[in-house]
Amino acid sequence: MAKVKKYMPPAQEDVTALNDFQGEYGYADTFVVRRGEDRVSYEVKRGYGYFLVSLREVHSMFDVAAHLEKNLTFAEISPIVDFLELKMVDVAKAAAVSPSTVSRWSAASLIGTPGSYQFFKIDEAIRKGMEVFGRQSHFKSWLHTPNLSLGQAKPVDLMLSMAGIELVHEAVDALHYGNFL
Repeated sequence: MAKVKKYMPPAQEDVTALNDFQGEYGYADTFVVRRGEDRVSYEVKRGYGYFLVSLREVHSMFDVAAHLEKNLTFAEISPIVDFLELKMVDVAKAAAVSPSTVSRWSAASLIGTPGSYQFFKIDEAIRKGMEVFGRQSHFKSWLHTPNLSLGQAKPVDLMLSMAGIELVHEAVDALHYGNFL
């Protein structure tokens, strides 16, 4: 017969300490950490978009997925294309379509679900990069410079594929935590 371990209920002071960090998920603007008499406030940024304005007020990944399923328009991704200085072939590769398809797009053209997802991931990487570098010029310079941790590839070139964008996300995360390669 297996032994059943009985756990003690948490003390009331432990429960109130937890409440300092709880709130509606994704809607808190700041949270406060208390240590003795010291208090530190941290700002929590809302939304998911940097250049994708339509995603800035979205509060959950479920809402992001629903938005991406409706597909982004070429007008929505144009600021990303301009920032990264992408050519038509690059846009086609990222959107998983042919260059001739991209040449026929108008501002209102839907780019498809795979392309919408890829440009969302690119926008996320830009947002992370801007948080790490602080200035567009510094981040843009990093994107266009061969990177040792990425096998001497330029991050901007890797951002066009599904696997490559994950590598760029990892490289930006590494920079955030102090790895400068």
